[in-house]
Amino acid sequence: MSQVLSQDEIDALLGGLDDVAEPETEETTAADSQDQDIIPYDFVNSAAMSRVKFPGFAIINEHFNRGLRSTLSSMLRVMVDSTVVPIEIIPFKEFLKRVPVPSSLHILKLEPLRGLAMMVVDSQLVFSIVEIFLGSTSLGASRVEGREFTSIEQRLIKRIVNSLLKDWARAWTAIFPLEVHYVRNEINPQFAKIISDDDAVIVCKFQLDIEEMTGVIYICLPVSIIQPIKKKLQTSFQTEESEDPAWRQALLRNIRDIPVEIEVPLGTAELTGREVLGLETGDIIQLDTRFDDMLLALIKNQPKFRGFPGIFKGQKAFKVEQVLTNDD
Repeated sequence: MSQVLSQDEIDALLGGLDDVAEPETEETTAADSQDQDIIPYDFVNSAAMSRVKFPGFAIINEHFNRGLRSTLSSMLRVMVDSTVVPIEIIPFKEFLKRVPVPSSLHILKLEPLRGLAMMVVDSQLVFSIVEIFLGSTSLGASRVEGREFTSIEQRLIKRIVNSLLKDWARAWTAIFPLEVHYVRNEINPQFAKIISDDDAVIVCKFQLDIEEMTGVIYICLPVSIIQPIKKKLQTSFQTEESEDPAWRQALLRNIRDIPVEIEVPLGTAELTGREVLGLETGDIIQLDTRFDDMLLALIKNQPKFRGFPGIFKGQKAFKVEQVLTNDD
């Protein structure tokens, strides 16, 4: 304890402490660097941006595009051309950023699906349609920015939208029959929040050309609303919904003529090996059923009827007392 350390010894001890502390610093730095490289996984956006294929929407949009072109041409008395743009799956907030203000936004209810959908008609198309209805010969002369739609403009565009919704409902018939109900209309996208901002939506876009004017109609459907019918939309072919009565009757006739084998077990009994070996002619085996118990009739080992055994016109017979269902 009385020994005094020299300056060299003190420097050596301090140097050793620095050498010990150095690895801890390196490990800590490496750990911090590794933590910085970790990127949080966003399940919502990854699901929204995934490349999910919905061939069924191509059929729906193509049918709706033909109906849209025909409906607008007959109502406006002018030649209307339209083009289908491939669908997109994006977050709802990204879709709202694309919608200009003002726009004619229409909230829809799709029965029997749960949730809301939206149809958007851009302002330039709204004013062009109103000008045509009012007999204007110079389309595009109205000022779009800085004003809202008048009550007359809203009534006229609602009339157009209701006609287009009928075409849209017919376009869904080949995939899944829907009843489209009009809920309300909005002008500001911020007041048309049908789902949360980060939820994924399917955007169907239709580019319209009316003489020298162009416009866009959007249909926005939340991905969550189509979950019950997702498999139908992911199928690239569609079956024929209508029935041929003659074909149906022929099929039923053929099914009814198929022979089936019916088994009616009289009962069961448990015997030991010694008892089986000891059986002789005339011995009686006691079954687990009584003579007045109803028996099961089996088809392919599946119980279908319950009744009583007997004799009919000299033949063994089975009298059906109850037809069994899946619940039974």
